[in-house]
Amino acid sequence: MRLLLLIVPVVFGIFAATGYGFFYRACVSVSCAVIVWLMSKPATDRSTRWVIAALLIAAVADWFMVHSGSNPIYFLYGIGLFFVVHTGFFLFCLKNGRIHRYWLLTLLTGYLTFFFMVLHPAITDTRVWIAVLAYLLISCFSLAAAAGLRLAPVVRWCYTAGIALLVFSDTLIALRVFAGYREMGFLVLPTYFASQIMVTLALLMRDSVAVNSRMECHLQT
Repeated sequence: MRLLLLIVPVVFGIFAATGYGFFYRACVSVSCAVIVWLMSKPATDRSTRWVIAALLIAAVADWFMVHSGSNPIYFLYGIGLFFVVHTGFFLFCLKNGRIHRYWLLTLLTGYLTFFFMVLHPAITDTRVWIAVLAYLLISCFSLAAAAGLRLAPVVRWCYTAGIALLVFSDTLIALRVFAGYREMGFLVLPTYFASQIMVTLALLMRDSVAVNSRMECHLQT
């Protein structure tokens, strides 16, 4: 029944993706954070607080990105805050697992090639390319750490899918902003919202799996 709560951010995401304004975009992140806070017992698991903080900061970061057209410095603020978002997701993973080295090597190889071949030649502002490179690196570490979670497989893959969707959404934004590639731009918001919902789902399933395991142990004794 707890999983039905995810209908709330899904509905907010639908409204946001169909053009109803930033309020609904922020509500996706905030509602996911509230669901995690209410349902996953963060008081007994400090690592969960990193995810809650990341989801809340994502709402602020998204505001800066949405308004970056009117003030270019907002773009840097948005990247910086999303860097913090990935850091929160990354720290949760380190508290519950380790960095998957093969994933990290593969991701760094692919995305560093992408950066130096596609993005860097198109960026004339030094501050911007430094910010983009730093964000690219934390994204790779965050996704590799998600793949190395030492939790139940269903939880690990849901969480990894959530981070992967965020990285994919960011890649589409980078292609649109710096390379002029807009053909898949319609996927930016759906994948961004889906990433937060999948991370929330992973945390809810983690607690469900833990409860079921304790019940099985109790029945066996």
